[in-house]
Amino acid sequence: MSYSLIIAETRKGEFQEGNFDPLYLSDIVGLPSYILLPEGEYGILRGSCDKVIVAPLKEGEFLNPLNIIRLLERTFQAFGEPSAILLPHCSFGIDVAPYVAGRLGWPIITDISGFCRGEEGEIFIKTLYSEKINGHFRLKEGMRFVGTVRKGVFPKVAEVVKETLFEEAPSIEKDPRRDFIEYIEEEIEDVDITKADLLVSVGRGVKEKGNIPLFEELAALLGGVLSCSRPVADRAWLPKARQVGTSGKTVRPKVYFALGISGAFQHIAGMKDSDVIIAVNKDPSAPIFQYAHYGVVEDMHRLAQKMIENLRDQK
Repeated sequence: MSYSLIIAETRKGEFQEGNFDPLYLSDIVGLPSYILLPEGEYGILRGSCDKVIVAPLKEGEFLNPLNIIRLLERTFQAFGEPSAILLPHCSFGIDVAPYVAGRLGWPIITDISGFCRGEEGEIFIKTLYSEKINGHFRLKEGMRFVGTVRKGVFPKVAEVVKETLFEEAPSIEKDPRRDFIEYIEEEIEDVDITKADLLVSVGRGVKEKGNIPLFEELAALLGGVLSCSRPVADRAWLPKARQVGTSGKTVRPKVYFALGISGAFQHIAGMKDSDVIIAVNKDPSAPIFQYAHYGVVEDMHRLAQKMIENLRDQK
């Protein structure tokens, strides 16, 4: 039976959230999903995939693409050859995917951000030229491929509940030519905006750094987190970790307030899949209104102040 094999990333024993994106894509395409992982406990995956294949490799050994290639050869013998090998589009996936595609002789599609079915068949989508155009990639019938999947772009198929099987991958002789040394930790972020249910995002219309506290208070009163567009992060009015967009983070909160954000395509790409988008802008022709579920033509500062007064009264 055809299936997709997801080579998943763990970090210090923790299953990374970005692994769910290739899993969701597999569900949308309609392929059974097998997840390949290093040694560890993965109860979190029960019910979300068809099979969890645990490799006889420690995490550092699993990070070696040369070991993964040897592991795939044995895994194919045990479970059959998949139709697709999917990885999260992160440093791990970007490192491993080209090795795998080159060794197998399969085509590779990196940074997949969309999927659709048309008259010509199944089409995988990735953005090109700084998100200016969408590239459509259609595979020949029966062609297998390797892909990396962008974080936060595919929704969970809600009705999918699976009887997950846990199995062990065959043992391999480890490749000594490359070795994992250590993790170099990135700068600790003050908050992870990708996990927020409500975001109040400010753009160039905030005008100056001294106005930021007003919108921090609004976000706090709404029970959300303050985020921003690139001009705000570039001026260091908010940390880079708060930036939404192609050069920032892709978010999918339940509610996204876009205040004083014109709606450049780079920003839209990072928040367009939010459940509810509420845009506030003085310019009625701002592009952001094309994507908003609700739009308010008003000064963002005046509106924020009025909302804060009302919310304080309710406390």
